[in-house]
Amino acid sequence: MDMVKKAVEDCYYNVHKQLVKRLQFLWNVESYTKDSKRNGHAKCVKMWQEVAKNEMKNVKLLQEAVKMHNE
Repeated sequence: MDMVKKAVEDCYYNVHKQLVKRLQFLWNVESYTKDSKRNGHAKCVKMWQEVAKNEMKNVKLLQEAVKMHNE
C-alpha cells in the first residue's frame, strides 16, 4: 500500500473513531444533565447543555467529513 493511500485511510479511520467517541460522550452528557435536573443543580444543567451544544458543532463537522468521503 502506498503512503498516500494509507494516509487517507488513516484520516477517515480517525474521523470515524472520533465521531463515535463524541456521540458516546453526548449520550453520557444527556444522563449528566438529567442527574443535575433531578438534584436541582440549575448551574450544572446549564453547563452540561452548553457542553452538549459545543460538542454538537464538532459532531456536525465530523459527519460532514464522513459524507464527503462517501460521495
